[in-house]
Amino acid sequence: MLFVIIYLIIILSIWFFNRDNDFLSVFRSTKKTNWIVSGLSLFMLFTATDTMQLYSGIIFNKGIWGLWLLWANLIPVAVVPIVFAPLWAKLNFITDNQFILYRFSGIGAKILHQFRAVYVGGIVVAFILSFQTIAFSRILEIYFNISQYNSILITGGILSLFALKNSFSNRFKTDIFHSILFFLSIIISLYFLFKNTGGLSNVINHIKIISPDTLSIFPPESKHYFWYAIALYFGVQWWSSGMFDGGGPAMSRYTATGTRSGAIKAGLTPVLLNIFIILILIVMSLMSFVNHNPQANGEFAIIETIFSVIPGKFSMLVLIGFFALFITTTESMLNWGASFLVIDFYKGYLVKNKNNRHYTRISFIVMFFLSLLSVVIALNINSLELLIKISFSISAGVAPVFILRWFWMRINAWSQISAMLSSGIYTMLFIAFQYYHPRFFDNTILHAYECRIIVVTILTTATWLITTFLTAKDNKEITDRFVKILPSKNEILKSFGIAFLIGILLILFLVLLLILIIH
Repeated sequence: MLFVIIYLIIILSIWFFNRDNDFLSVFRSTKKTNWIVSGLSLFMLFTATDTMQLYSGIIFNKGIWGLWLLWANLIPVAVVPIVFAPLWAKLNFITDNQFILYRFSGIGAKILHQFRAVYVGGIVVAFILSFQTIAFSRILEIYFNISQYNSILITGGILSLFALKNSFSNRFKTDIFHSILFFLSIIISLYFLFKNTGGLSNVINHIKIISPDTLSIFPPESKHYFWYAIALYFGVQWWSSGMFDGGGPAMSRYTATGTRSGAIKAGLTPVLLNIFIILILIVMSLMSFVNHNPQANGEFAIIETIFSVIPGKFSMLVLIGFFALFITTTESMLNWGASFLVIDFYKGYLVKNKNNRHYTRISFIVMFFLSLLSVVIALNINSLELLIKISFSISAGVAPVFILRWFWMRINAWSQISAMLSSGIYTMLFIAFQYYHPRFFDNTILHAYECRIIVVTILTTATWLITTFLTAKDNKEITDRFVKILPSKNEILKSFGIAFLIGILLILFLVLLLILIIH
């Protein structure tokens, strides 16, 4: 209980001494920030609470080789820091949705601006929040031995309370504090897992006896179909649904540095740190595998094992560390969603002439209701792996539009609208087909998810390309203004080449380290 009191005192002190009455300070930094601080803030944003459970579930159900579903998205991981972070820093928008009105013209730009504000700010953000709500509620469920229903309600209640004081003006200070708590909780957890299992070599020898396929970095012979899946992940998934242009809550971290080099260094910080976090999560998951009930939910394994081996005097500190990760990600998502709904939609189109105090109050109310909506979604979902696959599918074929809109001036607002709508529609239609004809996939080389990615990518890409050429070009004045902020073609190609090289090297480095650890 002492740790909780100390934590609350520090958080409330940061909030009290950094509060700002400026409405825009709710959504962006009003002061320039060191790239290290911004980079650690990005790390805490990207390293979400559900990541640990997602890794545990995949390793438990499939083995290390199942993680290629996630590792394929490391290919473009450096694209945003190297290519797009400097551009976002140069544009310096309050929300990344304002890019639409800067890049596109005509009625299509206004429709897209409003649609994306409501769709992303309200629906997408609520779903992302539900991922985190589920993940942390499981931690509470295990720690306090309460029902899943009650743990979700408690998690939602805590999130709702934090939403009422959520402001970007104190974001960096709280993120640094939370990152210290998270690293401390990981170190404590790893130490006691090592101590409990007798070391990694004992764990590996034990797993080789009871489930040798779990240690396979590549699919074992009995899982030959998965080679087709890996080909899909590396041939389609990473560019179709995994490579966006760095908008969202990350954008405000890039712009906060104030310089091109600062934005690049801030963006690369979480990329490098995440490689080591991935290795730690894999090691912790393997250690959890040893003592976990094989009939239980694998996504629970790592949390259950951690709290079963950590002494009572440290367990609350670890719980607070996991909470620090949870609240950092969710506050950023709440902030992002509210900025879309309040700045881009409510203030931009509905109520234009109120004072700052009014908009600030509305912002906190919106964040409060987004918290409640995430609870409703979380109460009806129980698999993080299923959620991540659906999210990849819904964005299949959409990601190229977000990349190409920066460099191909023929793309217009209708291209992006058609891509966003069609991918969701095609995904829902495919899921309905899968529900009514489940046996169809018994006779295919790929399983339902892999088939869905291919089908949705092809149909969505065809839809937005046809739409692009059937609709009018953007106003030349608008496109000429936009082209002026872009670097030369040679510089763009060079930046993409370096970024992809870094991504491939990171994958090779990760696999090499895993081979050394396991063998």
